[in-house]
Amino acid sequence: MTARSRRHITGRWALALLVLAVVGLGCSVRDPWQDARIEAEVKARLVEVRSANLPRLGVVSREAVVHLTGTVANPEDKTLAEQVAKGVGGVRKVVNSLEVRPPSS
Repeated sequence: MTARSRRHITGRWALALLVLAVVGLGCSVRDPWQDARIEAEVKARLVEVRSANLPRLGVVSREAVVHLTGTVANPEDKTLAEQVAKGVGGVRKVVNSLEVRPPSS
């Protein structure tokens, strides 16, 4: 086998690996409707919690990572909101940016 034919075979293998990598990455793209479903379900579950005022919280999901924003009355409500979000199917991670501000008297 000549050096030229070995380079040609090596080039074909490199091309084949590149094609497989691109196809593999394309298959890992998340469904954009998945994030919409996660957001809607987290919001619905927060509304269902009657013991705390959680319906006004901001909920955004990007690639199954849920971001919670807004204010809550106490640390327990902050923890509760995070637990509710983590309980939704498909959620990979919750970023809890909720601020605790007791209600003014």
